[in-house]
Amino acid sequence: MSMKILLADASPVVRKAVETALPGAEFEIRTAPDGLAAIRILPEFFPDAVLVALSLPGMDGYDVAAFLCSQPVYRTTALFLLLGAFEAVDVAKLSVIRHDGLIRKPFDGETLLGRIRTAIDRKKELPSLPEDPFLEPQSLPETASAASSPVTPDTGNLPEWTDDVERKIRDVIRQEILRNQAEMEERARDIVSAEFKKVLVEELKAVDGKR
Repeated sequence: MSMKILLADASPVVRKAVETALPGAEFEIRTAPDGLAAIRILPEFFPDAVLVALSLPGMDGYDVAAFLCSQPVYRTTALFLLLGAFEAVDVAKLSVIRHDGLIRKPFDGETLLGRIRTAIDRKKELPSLPEDPFLEPQSLPETASAASSPVTPDTGNLPEWTDDVERKIRDVIRQEILRNQAEMEERARDIVSAEFKKVLVEELKAVDGKR
């Protein structure tokens, strides 16, 4: 069975380089030009490894990585972060992302291939989660203090800034919906205008025919 790779990078050159480095017989590759496109591909593709550039239009690589790390279902997905040769790194954000390594561009194809294979094999050794980890019964101590204390979910020590990731996703989707709505309205006006012109021409022809 082919290993599934999701690559998110705005550069067509980088996307082509990765596709060339990873043999088609061994890997199935999906690519995304931006962070939102990568997020949309995740649930239906369910990759074995994700390669995401830190610099992306819209949602950047930090946001995509934070989203990936926040979802227990992707705990066995290898995560590599791509960055330019002279690109600076946000150390605070990077330090709290559970990733399998940084890859600076331009990269060596053989080295990339080896790192991806190793990471995927290592992730496969992790114990699998229950079918639905959120439905696991929780036994709480029957004490007055426990009963009166609010129970807070374990967020996996995710950074505070990841709280904004879902909001960013919603904002980007909302903007896209509004843009599509505007395009549809403009298209509808064009259709109505064309139909009106057509009817008007037919009426003028009819008038001319009666003269």
